[in-house]
Amino acid sequence: MTTLTDTRLTLAPDEHTRELRRAVIAATVGTTIEWYDFLLYSTMAGLVFGKLFFPNEDPVTATLNAFGISSASLRVRSALSSSATSVIGSAASRR
Repeated sequence: MTTLTDTRLTLAPDEHTRELRRAVIAATVGTTIEWYDFLLYSTMAGLVFGKLFFPNEDPVTATLNAFGISSASLRVRSALSSSATSVIGSAASRR
């Protein structure tokens, strides 16, 4: 089996290390922001959103409704972002 290498895409070891460090830092910052958003929204859903959006419901039912909406939005966002990422990645890999 033969492998094709493109000499234009190879990086020097110090450039590779720098780019790898940048990628790790960017991924860490993005993940931290995403989890902070998740923590904040989940806390607000449990403490505030039930009373705010479902005032005529039983408190337990209102809280469960708020968590259900939070869960549905997280699932939709995950599905949309994964499909968008796959389209972008596929287009970038064909270049």
